[in-house]
Amino acid sequence: MTVITSISNEKVKLFRSLSERKGRKETGFYLAEGWNLVKDIPKGAKVVYTFVKESKEREYAERLSSFGAEIVVLSDELFDRISETVSPIGVAAILKIPKNSEISDISADKVIVLDHVSDSGNVGAILRTAVAAGYKQAVFIDSADPYSPKSVRASMSAIFKIDPIFCGKEAFLCSKNIKSYDIIVLDMYGEDLFSYRPLGKIALVVGSEAHGVSAEIKQIGRKLSIPMENMESLNAAVSAGVAMYVLGKNKA
Repeated sequence: MTVITSISNEKVKLFRSLSERKGRKETGFYLAEGWNLVKDIPKGAKVVYTFVKESKEREYAERLSSFGAEIVVLSDELFDRISETVSPIGVAAILKIPKNSEISDISADKVIVLDHVSDSGNVGAILRTAVAAGYKQAVFIDSADPYSPKSVRASMSAIFKIDPIFCGKEAFLCSKNIKSYDIIVLDMYGEDLFSYRPLGKIALVVGSEAHGVSAEIKQIGRKLSIPMENMESLNAAVSAGVAMYVLGKNKA
């Protein structure tokens, strides 16, 4: 098998382009890098290419061949050069971004809503916890792209296991389906989260790292806070994680 050594190779250019939202939008593809992600790619996912370091080709050959996609072998030096990670494992896949649901398709019993969450690492971490806590759908209101390499890595394969929905704030507020949910807003001035007993379907809203949940969404939801000592706030992903599990435990 030919080993690619040139950074100007077209497949290498495609790999690199997916680090930017523009590249993902133009191609409809995203990148999953690292063994923990590649091994968890589900059967229904459309794998376009797989990439592997020359020195790791035999180690990962069986799994990569199972996708039925072209295996692109890169020299170790080139793979390390284009990798998004500090210490590249040496395996990656390019996948087609699936057709996503619309805001009118919200139906899961538990939905996580990300309102202007701008940090890709937080987005991935929130999805990871959401899947672990049994959340089936995630709504993204002008938030960081969950298909960015950083978000995908932080999700630890959760991106394969949750249904993403993208919409603007107005579409969310006007959604007939969302009005059937117990909309819970994380807010530092809200009621005690641990004392609340949610009823019916839950839509948990976590806001931006800098400004919290949008004022308009606060108006239609119940504001809850996490009690704290000696600190004013928690990281967005940590707050969301605490709330998801507490609400699940307290659900009537």
